[in-house]
Amino acid sequence: DYGLWGVLPVGTYKTKKTLLAEVVADTIWTFDQKFGILNVQVPIRTVVVKLKNGGLFLYNPVAATPEFMGMLENLIKKHGPLKHIVVGSVALEHKVYAGVLAQKFPRAEIWLAPGQYSFPVNLPNPFLGFPSSRTKIVPQRTEDAPDEWNENFDFLTLGPFKSKDGAFSESVFRHKESKTLIVTDTVLEVTDEVPEILALDPSPLLYHARDTITQIIVDTPENRKIGWRRVALFGLYFTPSAIDIKDGDVAFKERRPDINSDFIGIYPWDWVRDERPSFDALKGGLLVAPILQTLILNRTPIQVLDFADTVSKWEIERIIPAHFINDLKYNGEDYRKAFSFLEDKGVPAGLPKPLEADLQFLRESEVGLIESG
Repeated sequence: DYGLWGVLPVGTYKTKKTLLAEVVADTIWTFDQKFGILNVQVPIRTVVVKLKNGGLFLYNPVAATPEFMGMLENLIKKHGPLKHIVVGSVALEHKVYAGVLAQKFPRAEIWLAPGQYSFPVNLPNPFLGFPSSRTKIVPQRTEDAPDEWNENFDFLTLGPFKSKDGAFSESVFRHKESKTLIVTDTVLEVTDEVPEILALDPSPLLYHARDTITQIIVDTPENRKIGWRRVALFGLYFTPSAIDIKDGDVAFKERRPDINSDFIGIYPWDWVRDERPSFDALKGGLLVAPILQTLILNRTPIQVLDFADTVSKWEIERIIPAHFINDLKYNGEDYRKAFSFLEDKGVPAGLPKPLEADLQFLRESEVGLIESG
């Protein structure tokens, strides 16, 4: 249980299971939880790295449940104190848990990606739980970073890019010894494999596996895969092209809590087209989420490509993103290719490329954002 779940009341609400994985033996560990709304729950991930001279570096805290804290304390007992807590993004789902963890480790230094903000009121960082005496901004230059950062990591920040509707910023780190690139949202991989943390409680997958509100779904591996495809599409597009959304009053009148009691039995859309073409179009390599492609990174293509060029020159053997599948076996060149959507020649054949039909809602949103400044 997570007693502070009300600070950000999203799935999985009070109960938050944590899945620990050792990605690099005795060096890098990940902690997965689930995060989302309307049963669109995807993995959200913390990465912990053992530093050369002892102690731990933590990137993007998840909810500090007793289970998570117990797992983390076991690493601390073996490898030394938690020295650095890094929030690699300005996104709420990563920032909101960091303030809590900062209070639990009063000797750890807190590092925030540049461009932090809060909504609806832009509060100072101390009001968000970050102690002013030990909270700093991730430096832009290596000479301004702690010595043990430079001993263990390369790092670089994309952004911040600010607008009236918010901001985007991401600080990525490459662990030199293991050649592991640690990122938040800049890339992910879409695969048929259902993430392990989602399989622990498949009810959100089965909720979305229904074509219509009256369909009764049995828990089978195939239905879990259908649910995963649809959850992924919702998470990446908000409104996939394969659904028809019902009017609110219609959805309420048609509710069937006797079939599925989640959200008082409401199922506000029908899957009227096959979701597999949309999902398959996103497979085949590293992907920059369509939301970022369409609403944020396309506004500053030169800066984004310069960033990707720099990261691509690092020696990389694996990438750990904050969402979807863990431990991706790709290199710097693969990372750079994910940003080819910003180039005039476009995305090379065989790499992930969103279907135009799925981008319609995001394109319309982009127009509204541009008009609002």
